[in-house]
Amino acid sequence: MSTPYHSRYYTYIKPVITNPLVKSTAPYIFSFITMTIFIAFVIRPTLSTISQLQKNIETSQQTLDALNQKYQNLSLGRQNLQKMSSQTKQKIATALPDQSEVTALIKHLHQAMGDNASASALQIQPVIIVDNTKKRGDNFSVSEISFSFSIPGSYYQLISTLYNLDKSPRIISINNAVISRQEGGSQVLSVTGKAYFLK
Repeated sequence: MSTPYHSRYYTYIKPVITNPLVKSTAPYIFSFITMTIFIAFVIRPTLSTISQLQKNIETSQQTLDALNQKYQNLSLGRQNLQKMSSQTKQKIATALPDQSEVTALIKHLHQAMGDNASASALQIQPVIIVDNTKKRGDNFSVSEISFSFSIPGSYYQLISTLYNLDKSPRIISINNAVISRQEGGSQVLSVTGKAYFLK
């Protein structure tokens, strides 16, 4: 009959445990194994989390810096706007109105043509005259109105019309300007262009 002294514990394990070398090194080995597990399962994810948080902090800092810069620019713009004279503000409103102002555009075009000239085939693209759906404080974007017209006259009158269009108080860009000679020797200026407004 086998006794506890003949079991495998006493046969294989006890001699190893009682070995002085094993007794002296076992705590270090177990400490090393524990530290390895700790590093693998605890510190490594923590380092990854810290790295991700550091990136998030840097991104947030860049966003904050950009917002601070935008705030400073807006504050400076507001100060400059308050310093402007009412005449300057009126010129800006005329050059880039906050509505399409088609009537004013036609008036500027007729002024550019001169008193003695009469335009033929003046066309303005369909556009919303007044937009009441836009709320105060909404972001504005620059929109455009396309126009075209033809005007007869002498070469000097037609060049003068182009010059006046360039000096118009309303912001206007000329896409195409052609001077052609008609039957009978008369000259005609055909112009296509765009005027701009805030929408």
